[in-house]
Parts: sequence; C-alpha cells; structure tokens
Amino acid sequence: MRRRMQLLLVVLGASIRLEAGFIKLWQLKETAAAPVLVVGRVVSVVKTERVPEDTLGWKNETWRMTAEIAVLRSYPPKPIETGRLQVNFLKYIPRLTQSVNGFPPPLPDLKPGQVVILPLRKNKNPGVDPWQLMADSGVNLIIPTRPELDDSGPGPGTASAFLMREIANSVIHGTPKEVFGMASYLSHQDEDFTPELMPPLETAIGKNRERWAEVATNLLAAQGIPRPPVAELLDLKEKTKDWPGRYSLRLAQAALLEMGASPETDVLLINTWVAEAPIHAWGSATCLLEFGDHPTTTSDLRDALRNDLAGSSYIAWTLARNGHKATLADALARALKVADRPESDYSDLQGAAALLRDFGSDRELTELAGLVRKYQVRGDKFYDVLWQYATEDGNPREVRVLAVVMRDRRIAFKEIRYCDIAVGELERATGLHFGSNPDDRLSQALAWIKSQGL
Repeated sequence: MRRRMQLLLVVLGASIRLEAGFIKLWQLKETAAAPVLVVGRVVSVVKTERVPEDTLGWKNETWRMTAEIAVLRSYPPKPIETGRLQVNFLKYIPRLTQSVNGFPPPLPDLKPGQVVILPLRKNKNPGVDPWQLMADSGVNLIIPTRPELDDSGPGPGTASAFLMREIANSVIHGTPKEVFGMASYLSHQDEDFTPELMPPLETAIGKNRERWAEVATNLLAAQGIPRPPVAELLDLKEKTKDWPGRYSLRLAQAALLEMGASPETDVLLINTWVAEAPIHAWGSATCLLEFGDHPTTTSDLRDALRNDLAGSSYIAWTLARNGHKATLADALARALKVADRPESDYSDLQGAAALLRDFGSDRELTELAGLVRKYQVRGDKFYDVLWQYATEDGNPREVRVLAVVMRDRRIAFKEIRYCDIAVGELERATGLHFGSNPDDRLSQALAWIKSQGL
C-alpha cells in the first residue's frame, strides 16, 4: 500500500509525509521563544526570487516568497500594534513531489485569506526590511487561528499565555474548520495543555452540549489510529490513563466528560462527525467505526449521501469495508456522481472510487471504466487520480479499469508509461506474470485482457 501511495503522489505532484523521526514538529514552547508573535491575515503572496541551490540542504527548486500580512494582534504588543507587514518564506515550485523521512523538509504554505500565527525573528529595520519566520521549515511552524478575539480580559503577560489564549479562542468560538485546525495543531504537541485550557473552556462553554461535542469530535478526528473508543474515554476509571505521545486525548476526554455518558451523547457525537465530513472525512470515518451499526449513523449518513455531502463517500466506504453496509445502496449511487466530478475532494473521490471497486455491480464497474476513459481522452490530471484510486487494492475487480489504462502509452513520470504501471497492477490483482521486458509484458497483458472480453 505504501508503494502504491508513493506512486500515486508522485504522479499527482502532491506531497507525501511518512511518519518518521526526522520530521520537525514545532512545539508551543519553541514557538513561544520567537522574538515576535503576530496574528495576521494573509492579504497577498508574491514570488520574489529563486534561492540558489548551493545555499540549501536540498536540490528541489525553491523560491523566496513574500506575503503581505494585515496585523490583527501581536506579542509583545509594542513592536507591531497595527497596520501591515511583509514576511519572507520559502516555497517549493513546482510543488514537492516526495518527502521521505522529512527530507526535503516541509515548508510553510501561506495563502491569501488565511489567518495564522507567525513566529518572527528580530527585525532591526521593520519599516524597510521584510520580516523573517523564526525558521524556514517544519510542521506547525505557522499556526492556524481565527480573526476575531472574543477575550476582553487583560492582555497576556507571556508569549506562552498569548498562544494559549489563541488556542482557547479558536476552540471556544471557532467555526468547525477553525476548531479542527487547532485540534490538528494540538495533536502534534508533546505536552498536555488540559490544565491551562479547561478553565477558560468551562467558563465560556458552560452547559452547551453542542459546543462540547464540537470540541470533542474535532480533537478525536485529528488523532491518528488506533485511538481509545469514546466508551473508554467516558469511563471515569480511565480518567488518568496515559496515551504516550497523544496528549490532546486528555483534552478530548475532558470535553466528553462535560457531556457525560448517555445515549444522547452518542447521538450528538455521531451527528457532528457526519455533518463535518467535508472538513475531516478520514477522521469522521475512523471515529464512526465505533458506532457503525448505530441507527443514527445509518440515518445521518444516508441523508448525507442523498444530499451529496462532500466526504460522505469516504465515510460510507470505511464503514462498508468494515462490515457496516446499511448505506451501501445510497453510497454507490452517489459514488458514480463523484467519480465524474473533477473538482471532487481527494478523500471523497478515494471513497467513491473504492466503493465502486469493492462493492459495485458489473454495470457500475463498467461505468467507472468509462469515466476513466473519458478523462484519459481529455488528458486531465483528474484521470491520474481517478484510475489509481480505483485500482490500488490488488483486487481482481480492478481489471476493467486497468484495461483502459493499459492502452495508454503516454509517459506518467520519468521513463515510465501509464501502461507499464497498469500491467504491474494487473499482475498484482490477478496473480499472473506477463514477463520482464516492458513491451512483451504489455503485449501479453493486452492479449489476456482481450481473452477476457475486455
């Protein structure tokens, strides 16, 4: 599977992040050490100059970018009270195709409209020189936050308190997307911030069960797997249990305990995970496995599929492949729509293509192959995504789609043709072997395909 995903991401031009010990994950205590912290909205981003290759530790084409930032607040407040500033940062152009063990390192990606926390170095001439980030690379070097600050209390006395106020503000008042952004940040932290965050959360949220559900579901959706089930987190006997490296689970547990264990709590959690599928389809799907056969999961997901909610196909596929198939008919009906939609979210498309591959009828598999052919002829990048999501499981049902791709002799990347990749996948799916010479392999594979009536 990892080999297939590496191949997919190379063809897509997307980045790949392998979980390894060489990726720099910025911690709050390190960010708090920056001379200046700025919360700002990205107004514009321009490309300024290419960075000489001999000055970098990698060979990927890298450019210096300049972002114009509208300052919303800062710490300490004196250096930057209002107005705008320019911040330089590095970016891979074209996009990074592959990162292994954190090399080349992840770079920040500032885009117009974002509201972020920027840790900045000292600037002796702030009116003349652009500001620089405290470092060039790493995960969570910049932190997503929300524009409005609803805390009218006294200003924070330390950089750590400034950051903690931003986290609490996003969690308490943020949109689902803003809450998930902060939950994702917390999931990478090696400290438990529950003692600092729960007092302001308890004061602001009070008995608002819907808001506690918002907090808990997003914190859990941002976690990796395996994760403890909700039932375990709600068990008071487990309150002090440690989850090494998963410190934000304690905050999730505290939020759940504010709701209490009850059938109503389960329903509210399910409602929220399904409704927020467009934001975190993978996280919603893996969390909902605990409630796979719950009547609310079935009814909510069926409605989401019929209402064409983004991310619902991924949830339906995750549940179905784990034996929860109550929504399969609605999921397959929507899957063909998603597979014919170049603007589809990648998670949604992965779920849709996999649903058709794993559970579709012969007619639906034929329609899927027809869609692959349609976008192959157009030469769309969507073609690369669609056919690989439909064939990445070593499943004999992939043959119809592979038959289309094996007739594509264009170069996918370097010297490798699409047809060469497809032959390898056909061998994996069928257990057959078609030789070693690329052209001979292709001829034998095409002959076998023809013998199958495809």
